[in-house]
Amino acid sequence: MKKTKIIHSSWPCKLFLFVCTILVGSWGYAQITIKGRVTDKNKQEKTGISVLVLNTNFGTATDANGNYSITAPLKQGNYLIQFSGVGFKTTKETLKITEETNYTLNATLTDDPLGLDQVIVTGTSAGTTKKQLGSYVSSLNASQLTKGAPSNALQALQGKTPGAQIIQNSGDPAGGLSVRLRGISSISSSSEPLYIVDGVIVSNATTRVTNTSYDGNNTTGNIGQNRLVDINPADIERIEVLNGAAAAAIYGSRANAGVVQIFTKRGKTGKPVISFSTSIIFSSLRRSVEVNQSPTKFGPLGLTQDIIATGKKPTGPNTSIDTLSTIITPVNRYNYNDYIFRKALGTDNNISISGGTDKTKYFASASYYKNEGIIKNTDFQRYSFRLNLDQTINNTLSFNAGINFINSKTNEKPDGNSFFSPLNSINIIGNFHDIQTRDALGNIKAVGERGRVNPVSVIEDIKQQQETNRVLANAGIKFKPIKGLSI
Repeated sequence: MKKTKIIHSSWPCKLFLFVCTILVGSWGYAQITIKGRVTDKNKQEKTGISVLVLNTNFGTATDANGNYSITAPLKQGNYLIQFSGVGFKTTKETLKITEETNYTLNATLTDDPLGLDQVIVTGTSAGTTKKQLGSYVSSLNASQLTKGAPSNALQALQGKTPGAQIIQNSGDPAGGLSVRLRGISSISSSSEPLYIVDGVIVSNATTRVTNTSYDGNNTTGNIGQNRLVDINPADIERIEVLNGAAAAAIYGSRANAGVVQIFTKRGKTGKPVISFSTSIIFSSLRRSVEVNQSPTKFGPLGLTQDIIATGKKPTGPNTSIDTLSTIITPVNRYNYNDYIFRKALGTDNNISISGGTDKTKYFASASYYKNEGIIKNTDFQRYSFRLNLDQTINNTLSFNAGINFINSKTNEKPDGNSFFSPLNSINIIGNFHDIQTRDALGNIKAVGERGRVNPVSVIEDIKQQQETNRVLANAGIKFKPIKGLSI
């Protein structure tokens, strides 16, 4: 009798079960599209708002018109759609997925004055919110920074950053600004915070040649311009001010006085958007020092009037003929403020273009700023050109780059404790000298018999200029070899 041997193989069965498992597991999923529009309480479209389907890997950002669109394979059920952006409270909306494939979900965002829902990268974790951080962090977005038409980044922070002491050390258009986030933190070194623009630490050091004071032994230079005057406020997306552990966690001892991080604008997916703005600046002296109006030199007006009325000279000590002639010497009084102050004009012009695709995003801008000082023959002007580029090469590799060229130029006059300061000059000399008097050659004369500095000569003859050409550049590469790991 012939026997037949039956061989049992298990791998076809396992393959069949595996395919069935995949099919059953994917049952119920469908390719759906979620669209909508994001606005604020004033019905203004908001661009750059992050839109995420929570507990999934799907999300996007709103375009220049506030619209968004997400296409993703989702099974039926309830989902939370999260809307978040700088300066707004995070909003979550519930969306029920059924058999339909197209859904519309609009959202209205409300302002977040304290910014407690903003995500902060501190160096100690991937990211956290302000209310969870427990450290002093302040963040200002573009709309907050440009209020009040500031000429530079630090002026934009004045009065808007709790705990930050920002003082302008000079009244000229490009005057120095000192920033104190943690008080005086060093005896011999600077107490200025660390300044970072798009991840690049920038130098803020500057001196002024003629802005010096003499103490009898040597001359000591005072701080002049703050070099952050080179940064155009219209190019800034947001500024984050870090203090305490949040700053030290990233930059160590260099951040002992705090950190000011400046992030410039980037391109967003969508059609090219061109923006243009222009403004005119008027400046004038708010209040001047009171001027001596006495018609006599060095003498009290009442005593002089008595002598003129009675024709009698007073008797007693200190009433010699020389003294009385000094008392009754009539003089003309001048208001020196009229010689050095003026009503100043300025202009601020900005143009930018931004846009891009899912692969390439760009932002380019150009600006021209000029402002006259209220002191005659002082002004500040700045040309700025910027290009930011974000490029995605493939699913694992992307890079970004930025370059900013600035040309700034100032015409200044000595100030502070300088002996040649026109403000000091008009307040230490008697205002009975005609400071417009010239010699036979047309040169302005010194003031008085002691030859004091003539403020008109300072205004007309002293040429104090600073011109800076500066390039700020940055570049970065992001590599994702595996899911969940970025280098």
